[in-house]
Amino acid sequence: MRALIIDDEEYIRLVLEQALREEGCEVTTAKNGQAGIDALQTAPFDCVISDLRMPGLDGRAVLDWVKEHQPSIDVLMLTGHGDIKDAVDAIKHGAWDFLVKDTPFDATVVKAALTKLKTVRALRRENLAARHGGFTRDIIAEGSSPAWQKLKGLIAQVAQANAPVLIQGETGSGKEVVARLVHDLSGRANGPFIAINCGAVSRELLESELFGHEKGSFTGATTAKLGLIAATEGGTLFLDEIGEMPGPMQVSLLRFLDRGEYRPVGSTRTLHADVRIVGATNQDLQELILQGRFRDDLLYRINTVTLHVPPLRERKEDLPRLVDHILHTLRVPGATKRTVSPEAMQQLSAYSWPGNIRELRNVIEWIVLMSTGTTPVSREEVVQVLPRGQGSLQTGEVTQLSLEEIERIHIMRVLDASEGNKTQAAKTLAIDYKTLLSKLKKYGLGA
Repeated sequence: MRALIIDDEEYIRLVLEQALREEGCEVTTAKNGQAGIDALQTAPFDCVISDLRMPGLDGRAVLDWVKEHQPSIDVLMLTGHGDIKDAVDAIKHGAWDFLVKDTPFDATVVKAALTKLKTVRALRRENLAARHGGFTRDIIAEGSSPAWQKLKGLIAQVAQANAPVLIQGETGSGKEVVARLVHDLSGRANGPFIAINCGAVSRELLESELFGHEKGSFTGATTAKLGLIAATEGGTLFLDEIGEMPGPMQVSLLRFLDRGEYRPVGSTRTLHADVRIVGATNQDLQELILQGRFRDDLLYRINTVTLHVPPLRERKEDLPRLVDHILHTLRVPGATKRTVSPEAMQQLSAYSWPGNIRELRNVIEWIVLMSTGTTPVSREEVVQVLPRGQGSLQTGEVTQLSLEEIERIHIMRVLDASEGNKTQAAKTLAIDYKTLLSKLKKYGLGA
């Protein structure tokens, strides 16, 4: 915890500083409200402990400034017995808690409040991490094929280091699963794992998403925002499709990799974070360098360790376990899990799976959605939905599908190919964005 103490009484500052340092905090002190705000503009903090009554800018003014410019910081108010009403009012306006200054001042009360705050901030960070890709390890990571076992051996070797990792593999092959395994097997396993697709966020917003921004730094920035790098403190940040990162952002990322430093958009403050970067791509970064779309110095920095994820066609031995796991996740509570007949599995194994595990998941889901039976999946059911080539439906295989079902399947495949980017999917389908949202709602695909 990085704490800022603001109090006009030197004795209080000294007692608080000693107590917080005993709790392992990094502590800065300020003797008045203005000095406190100056400190907030030059260094990062997790919490502020401020006296409510001070000459000049008081604690309430400090609270208002923090809530407007750095709302991720928690503020604790120190108050005398006669000012409890004002302290309660401060809580209504954003203070996290207030502490009464008894005589003599008891620092154990502050330590107890700090312990509680640490727990709250940890839960808050975990919730943020979950929204950006919470992970439950599943059987997909437990493949038994030689190709996958070899990769897992390499993962175990590199996980313990803090060096950046570059993961290369085809779309849908499980690059994020590999990144999560690197995190889970590392010393950062108890920290957050946050994933972001660099190609799914607009170039204008990607910098803000990663580094955060100050209020008013651009149109629409009505409040300050905590970036993903700050939220991943002590953990692993997964940058999927790093090859899509715009040039200026590559410079900022390189600086962070070299020094652990970054600046929120619109800020003059240089902040620090302890975050391991794991990047992934399905592109040839050397080719992107020749095209002037990727920095060679960033490639040399990010590929300290490179992991190659085998495509599904090179790990066919894992198909039965993968299919069984997918069927288990699709099972309706209380219903019997479907199995796959040997003939159906043979048909699945004969396919090349250009979309890899993601395509396999979609195909199994389509089979389940289009059938209400509990008998083993048949070869005919597989043939009905399994594409040949690059995923187009074949004439003669869709005779039992309605036009709406064909449209639904096609939209799912296009959306999958665009990795969830609805704007790109709408362009591919040659329809406007609102029409796509309407169809997603119509087919229950989520808008």
